[in-house]
Amino acid sequence: MSLRKVAASAGYYHSPGWDTASPRIQLLTVAELLGGKRIDYPQQANVMHKRATRVEVNTAVPLPLPRL
Repeated sequence: MSLRKVAASAGYYHSPGWDTASPRIQLLTVAELLGGKRIDYPQQANVMHKRATRVEVNTAVPLPLPRL
């Protein structure tokens, strides 16, 4: 069985947000990549995520130097 058949047998991923399907496993050759072919994946443009709040924590603990 060829690699392309194995990749095709993995099925498709259905993106619920975009209502599109993309192959789960995609094989691209170097020649295809250099030729401009891209991976088929659901793209989400202008997606805004809530920024996490910054927490300042001072966890540095001075350790005593051992006496020689």
